[in-house]
Amino acid sequence: MKKIACLIAVGLLAGCSSTSSITDKMFAGMLDTAPRSEHDVMHPDWVKAPHISHSAPVGATVEGPNGQYRTQAWDSLETYLVNHGLDYELVPGDYVMIRLKEKIHFSTGSSRVSDNSSQWLFHLANFLSQQQGIDVVIGGHTDNTGAIVRNDVLSDQRAAMVKETLIKNQVSRQIIYTRGYGEAVPACTNSTSFGKACNRRVELTLIVAK
Repeated sequence: MKKIACLIAVGLLAGCSSTSSITDKMFAGMLDTAPRSEHDVMHPDWVKAPHISHSAPVGATVEGPNGQYRTQAWDSLETYLVNHGLDYELVPGDYVMIRLKEKIHFSTGSSRVSDNSSQWLFHLANFLSQQQGIDVVIGGHTDNTGAIVRNDVLSDQRAAMVKETLIKNQVSRQIIYTRGYGEAVPACTNSTSFGKACNRRVELTLIVAK
């Protein structure tokens, strides 16, 4: 799965397509290993680009940061996220890329989704199973406890576990992409127990096809 994985942790993606020929070209140069810093990603300029909040009214005739236009899938997704209190960012790019601020969390050394995360993930899966034109990018992360090699594997396992959870709830596996980052992209400090808990996470980006 790594050969066709999309980068999520820093909100970077060239865009996903259900068309196999486009997908093959799109991921031909994708990194085979997790980036060690923001400078290793394919589009580092996107890192510094401003995020657009979801403060605009649902259905407003506004464009994305690169002129993306609204579709029914975008409107449906935005309505769902707002109604369920799931905060998000609109990531700059050629496609509509919505990065959820809500993270899926795990216990130390575990790939089992926490009970709190399972609840909202179940509802999200139920929504996605009824939609067309929305791809899911899953990025797994760990804290710095243990060996780097072990954390690389664990981050893959966490991403895979979330993928399987979505599939079990009728989300098509063809629209799901996974990526493991190990401990390379912490969201918080690893010097405290709270920070470590913050870093034991999976992040989701939802891609709305044109």
